[in-house]
Amino acid sequence: MSGKGKLSDFTVEQRVLIHLFEHPKKRSQWEGKHEQTQAGISGGVGIARKHLPRTLKSLIAQDLVEVETRHVEGSKQRCRVYFLTPIGISAAGPMREGLASREISTDEGKTTLGQFAGHEIPYLHVLSHLNSENHYDQTMHDKEIEEDTPSVDLYRKVLHRAWNDGQVTADERGMLDDISLHLGLEPDSVDKIESEVSSQRVDSPEQQIDTYLEVLEVAWQDGFISDDEQAMLDCLGRSLGLDPKYIAKVQLEWIIRHS
Repeated sequence: MSGKGKLSDFTVEQRVLIHLFEHPKKRSQWEGKHEQTQAGISGGVGIARKHLPRTLKSLIAQDLVEVETRHVEGSKQRCRVYFLTPIGISAAGPMREGLASREISTDEGKTTLGQFAGHEIPYLHVLSHLNSENHYDQTMHDKEIEEDTPSVDLYRKVLHRAWNDGQVTADERGMLDDISLHLGLEPDSVDKIESEVSSQRVDSPEQQIDTYLEVLEVAWQDGFISDDEQAMLDCLGRSLGLDPKYIAKVQLEWIIRHS
């Protein structure tokens, strides 16, 4: 994805809808596309992958986007892929039509974004290459999108404690699913990690607090803790055996230091 261009004319949620509109669900219930994965979406809309989960969760809650686990060509493991729901398609359509009618200029002259863009050139790619005068400049420098490596070690630490009593409760399972999503871990990777650590134990209180703070840092990447993320952190604190009042104090102090 290129530099900012005119991308800021749309919110990240709107960009995701526009992006997924160009990549509809395949008829096959088994196949997905790279562009429908978190990595593909983040590249398409011009944000770092670590900032995408909150947006996707919001869109899913609004019944604009749905998620499935499918095989993606070039990937050895199953991946979460995202599609527009019928409501999402209805929401994205007018935005696409508005973009299509937007007048732009190219080195060949004036045209509209819809006439210039197509299957080979995504709408958001054109939008990101428009300068202040709505001229398409293909030489604009590509913006380096910060990429974060999924933290297998962090997920393993959390899982160690969840398995410490020999079982994973329903609340802990929900918490683990949320954390794996925030870390960008795909289902097959999660399965592999769980098979590796199910019989291992980590009992050090210092390690439990460190693990909590690492997950807190992931949730705080956008400078805000949502109600869902706080519920995840509260469940994590219980799973780690940490006193609720003490860990609330630790969390507040950490946020103050990092605000």
